[in-house]
Amino acid sequence: MSRGTVKEPHGCQRNFTLIIVMLVVNCGAEIPSDPNVVAASSWNMSSGAERDHFLRLDAPMNNITTSLGQTAELHCHVSGNPPPTVRWLKNDAPVVQEPRRVSYRPTSYGSRLRIRNLDTTDTGYFQCVATNTYGTVSTTGILFVKFDPAPTPLPGRPSPFTVSLPETSAGQF
Repeated sequence: MSRGTVKEPHGCQRNFTLIIVMLVVNCGAEIPSDPNVVAASSWNMSSGAERDHFLRLDAPMNNITTSLGQTAELHCHVSGNPPPTVRWLKNDAPVVQEPRRVSYRPTSYGSRLRIRNLDTTDTGYFQCVATNTYGTVSTTGILFVKFDPAPTPLPGRPSPFTVSLPETSAGQF
């Protein structure tokens, strides 16, 4: 092993051989091939379990425009270790589940919010907030429920709701 020196900015020289030997003996660090590079000890590395912890937003939430009476599904694509818990918000307030109409559940990809029999009052900003020990991620989508009245027939055109009967001559049935 060659003995190396490092020149400090103010002209002093320091012997770092002892530092390298201590790292190899105490921490199992490898001896650097470049004498100007000091090997780092393993004290600042995460354990295997900590390295596997993560939280990720896998896809942004889509916006949905639909009509009165329809069903909308909003999807929260998140993953993590440990698995995240997901909260749903509408206009920054918690979504309240309603039996047979508003429900959310965990899925293999994160969570799904389903709203049946949509009303225009369901329009809003929907946010899913996923949290685990690693942190928090969120995504927001807009649900717009439009009121679609029956189409107004144009003059001279039959309405889709009008049944045309064949014409008959007067007095014949």
